[in-house]
Parts: sequence; structure tokens; C-alpha cells
Amino acid sequence: MAIPPDEARSELTAHLLDLLATPYSSGAEGPLADALERRYRDAGEVVRRVGNSLVMGGPAPAEAAVQRPGAPGERWSGTRPLVLLVGHIDVVPPTDEDRAPRVARHDGQEVVIGRGASDMQSGNAVAMRIFDDAGLRAESPYELVLVLYAGEEGPADGNELRSLLRAAPWLADAMLAIVLEPTDGDVELGCLGGLHALIRFRGQQAHSARPWHGRNALTMAGELLAELDRDHVRDVEVDGIAYRDVWSATQAWTAGLGPDEGSDRPFRNVLPASFTINLNFRFAPSRGLGEAEQELRERIGSRSDIEVEVVDRAPPAPPHRRTPIVEAFVAAVDAPVAGKQAWTDVARFAEFGVPALNYGPGLTTQAHQRGEFVPVDALVEADRRLRRFLLPQPGPEVG
Repeated sequence: MAIPPDEARSELTAHLLDLLATPYSSGAEGPLADALERRYRDAGEVVRRVGNSLVMGGPAPAEAAVQRPGAPGERWSGTRPLVLLVGHIDVVPPTDEDRAPRVARHDGQEVVIGRGASDMQSGNAVAMRIFDDAGLRAESPYELVLVLYAGEEGPADGNELRSLLRAAPWLADAMLAIVLEPTDGDVELGCLGGLHALIRFRGQQAHSARPWHGRNALTMAGELLAELDRDHVRDVEVDGIAYRDVWSATQAWTAGLGPDEGSDRPFRNVLPASFTINLNFRFAPSRGLGEAEQELRERIGSRSDIEVEVVDRAPPAPPHRRTPIVEAFVAAVDAPVAGKQAWTDVARFAEFGVPALNYGPGLTTQAHQRGEFVPVDALVEADRRLRRFLLPQPGPEVG
């Protein structure tokens, strides 16, 4: 089903500008969710809503499920394999350089500027245009469902994707979830897991003129910080896909200066009795959360003057490189393949047993940047390549 390039450009640009018209940050997506819900209900689509998150398409909910979403036994029973087109509708707060969406020229190419242009309203624009194509949906070997959810850019407990998957359990029967996060047009498989741990060094307060009366908790951390400076990246391969484990000290404070140390500022002539480092460990999907936490604790070591408190955990997602549907996607899209060197919501799908991958038109270098933009050509190319997967062309006859 060939689509004229000029028609694709104009439709995708219009879709994206509509989504960018008002930048809705995490927690404030309600008006955009309202507009999207009206749009698809008016088009006659089945729509489920959980909070400010939406599922378009799929089976009509049973009467019990209308009152109580996620009623037990609500499973996928369609005749075609289920494929999900997935995107989050929230963005980070806008800046003066991207508050007003517009089309412009940048380095000789046409771009759309606006908060969320790359991360990830461009992916949503492509997903919506494909889902809106009734002819494609009728002819595709897959049943397409559009999932637009809220809260991805904010705190983890505000991310509504897990609630949506629980409210519509048939989504877990999907053969594949395509998460249209910005990937520069590459196919990025799996994702890293992540841990944040507070490493607290306990010393003894003393006068800085007589440090032998105490023990400086700040300098106690020197050996660990020097080690992290020397050895903070390790290459890991999973299913032939390259990832990197990364160890990063991202914050540090003495007693009275950190978020968990009270409000009294210490004097400059006092040796600190406590020094805390926030250690962020990003790890490849070669192991799970439990193994990664054990690895972190072993690296810090067991000492009575060091406390380790893991305060945030995000599971990784496997690449599923040898899964037939992922192989079919990679072959049809014919784009570079790599591992996702970050965390994305493919990990939430992994929790529910759904193979998922990252593929979208947005530019990773533009995510969260001031004056955020996306090339229109990138939208057109993502739309074209996705259609090659969703509507495979028959091969030549063998006579």
C-alpha cells in the first residue's frame, strides 16, 4: 500500500503540530488525553482509559470490565497476532525556544520544532497515522492496537503503563510491542536496568585544626571515587547485541547538605562525620535486579563504616534478538540494530512477558534539549519502514 511521499509529509507534519500545540508535562496530561479520547471515540474506535492513559482498538470491553477494568479472564481472542504501537504523551517542561511549535529549516532540512518533538510526539504522530489507516489495518497480518500512556517523564510511581497493562490484561498476549521512543531511526533492542544506591561513609566529627581527634568521612570515600573514575564502563554482549555496564557517582554531600541529612549546614572548620554518594549502576540485560544489586554490594564491600541503601530499582529488558517476530521486524525495517543504552518502557512489557523493542523517528541528541526539533524526513522514513513490516508484500512467484 504505497503512500505518496508528499501526502505522508503533510499528514505527519499536521499530526505532530497538533500534538505539540500545548506541551503537557507529566501529571498534567489530562486535556491531551481528553482530546485523544474524543478523537478516537468519534471515529468509532474502541477506547479504554485508565487515568490519563489510553488504549485504542482491540476487543470491546465486557460489561463487567466497563465497571471494573481488568476483570479476570479478559484475554486476547482475536484471529490475528496482536501488535502494539506504543508511546507516552507527556513531555518535559518547555523552554522559551520550543514552547511555540513551528516548521523551520535547520542545516538545509525541514524540521518541526516544539517541546517533545523528538521525545516522543514524533513517534506518536507516526503511530497514530498508521493506526488511522483503515486499509492497512484491514490488510495487515497483525491486529494493531494503539497505546498512548501518561507519566513516563516523571517519577517512576507516576508512570501509568503498568496500570494500563493490568487494567487490560489481554495486552500481555501481544506478539510484539513497538515503543516509538527516539532512536534516530535505528532498531534498539532490550534496555539497561538501573539501580540507585546511597553509599554512606561514617566517620567521626572533629575540629579541622585537630583532625586526629576524628575521622574525615569525606576523604574516606576517596578510594571508591578514584576506582569509579578508572573503572566505570564494562562491555557486555547479550544475544550478539552490545551493551555497556556503567557505574556513575551522580551526587555527593556531607551531613547537613544532602536531601536526607537534615537542614543544618555544617561549619567549614568541622570534619564531616558523614559523607554520602549517590551511585547509579546501569547494567546490561545479562542479569536481573537481584544479581545486579548483589554485584553492587560486592563492589562496595562489607565494612562497618560504610552503609549501602538501594533506593531505586528498574529492571532491564532482554533483546529478544532470536524471537521470530523480532527477526521479522528487523528484516522488514532494514535499519541498523543496536542495544538500548538506557532504560525505556520495553522493560515494563518484559515484566508482562511481551517482547518489545524501541524504534522511532526522534533524534536522541534532541531529547530534552532547548529548541527541541525533529526532521520531517525522519517521520516519513519511519512511517515507510513500519509499513513494510505491518503490511508485508508477497514475494515473487516461483514458476
